[in-house]
Amino acid sequence: MARAPWYLAGAVGFGLLALLNVGGYRYGVSDQAFYVPVVLQQIDPSLFPRDAGLLDAQNRFFAFDDWFAALIVATGASVPAAFLLAYLGGLAMLYAAAAAMGRSLYFTGWGTVAFVAALAIRHRIPDTAVNTLESYLHPRQLAFAVGLAAVALFLHRGRWSVVATVALAALFHPTTALWFAVLLGPALLVADRGARRPLLVTAAAGAAVAGLAAGRATTAIGDPLAVMDPQWSTLLEVKDYLLATDWPLSTWFVNLGLAGIVAAVYTHRRRHGWATTRETGLIAGAASLLLLFAVSVPLARAGVAVVVQLQVNRVFWVLDVLALWYVVWALVESQWARRPLPVPRDRGWPALEHRHAVVALVVVAAVARGSYVTLVERAGRPLVEVDLPPTEWTEVMHWAERQPVGTHFLADPGHAWRYGSSVRAAAGRDVYLEEVKDVGIAIYSSAVAERVLSRRVDLGDFATLDAERARRLARRYELHFLIAEQPIDLPAAYRHGRFTVYDLRPALRSARRRTEAPAGG
Repeated sequence: MARAPWYLAGAVGFGLLALLNVGGYRYGVSDQAFYVPVVLQQIDPSLFPRDAGLLDAQNRFFAFDDWFAALIVATGASVPAAFLLAYLGGLAMLYAAAAAMGRSLYFTGWGTVAFVAALAIRHRIPDTAVNTLESYLHPRQLAFAVGLAAVALFLHRGRWSVVATVALAALFHPTTALWFAVLLGPALLVADRGARRPLLVTAAAGAAVAGLAAGRATTAIGDPLAVMDPQWSTLLEVKDYLLATDWPLSTWFVNLGLAGIVAAVYTHRRRHGWATTRETGLIAGAASLLLLFAVSVPLARAGVAVVVQLQVNRVFWVLDVLALWYVVWALVESQWARRPLPVPRDRGWPALEHRHAVVALVVVAAVARGSYVTLVERAGRPLVEVDLPPTEWTEVMHWAERQPVGTHFLADPGHAWRYGSSVRAAAGRDVYLEEVKDVGIAIYSSAVAERVLSRRVDLGDFATLDAERARRLARRYELHFLIAEQPIDLPAAYRHGRFTVYDLRPALRSARRRTEAPAGG
């Protein structure tokens, strides 16, 4: 109980450092172009009658929206408030897991402080499209925090609690949970002899359930072992992180270097008799992750759909944390770290060791980087933005939200990154094309890939869109409104700032009249 205030202070400090390093919390940005709409759709199933198939192509693999939407309805919370609370909960879980992992390896609190502070420094895992921290709620981040909690439980001699926690992570993000299953399954088999038989029985039962689920998925979406056709693969070329064979040499050096650090520090600890049985199990699990990655590389290169969809290169996110865990031990807890610093004791300086300097440097680095990101790179933004910011685009989205469900919008395909939020996330309405997210969803479906490609071709260059082409698109895709900055010779339905919403319904009605007119006059 005496430590509780310190842990609470540590959680607050970690949360603040994390927020600074991501430039503050935001709602409705980036991958929330997918996650916000699917939660909205669970709350109101009538939403997205035109885009439901596209969203379901990815969402059929996830359970996050089902239970999260149910919680929102049960509590009466707003969607933006619920996303913020879940984000803060994820940071708290990440802190608790990191602190528990620190206590399992470090002899002093200094190591834990350094490890937690280092985790608050946001960085990218090269060519994996993964950041260690995000400025918005992503279920992947929640699953990772829960997965690290499973690692901490394992290090503290947990068994079935580990299995249950990994299963819990799957409710947030199944592929992230899979990496922890691959890490901790072999770890338990190596470190806990008494658990081997029941674990193998449990694994066999889990494999059977997974097989049944895979069979249902195959019926719903086609053969997951199918090879992507050239058209599908060409669309995904913009997602250059999907294929490790396209990595530059520097990425191979950095990512495999993480595994090298883990192996080197573990070998040193084992040589001196410091490595525990649980630690050895964790290294076996890390080797399993590397083996899985090695097997996936040629299969992904060959275009095997399920391997590409799993994005196995993200196992290096797990290895990144393990490497950091070990590096902090080497710099803060090893024999070198205990050596005294050459400070003038006769001038009243306290007795300091190398470890103290290392911890101070890590904390200062976290504070300095976070301050620069928040106060310089993203100056003028609030640290926490619960809802969409009050911009011209947001006002247009409020107008769009007031239109009937089923209203279909055409906007710049890059509107989500260009203006900060997507039509689906900000207005809850269907949109012709949101290029970044729609291409991301196309990883999971050849039909979606075909849809994105055909709509790209039909639209052409949005910047040169004219009235005739807009009417033609409206007739073909039943579009109701066009949102644009450039002037177009169409009737205006709404104007705000630099945006005009053009009314495409006259073109749509005229097409319907021609279709319904009796033949022969």
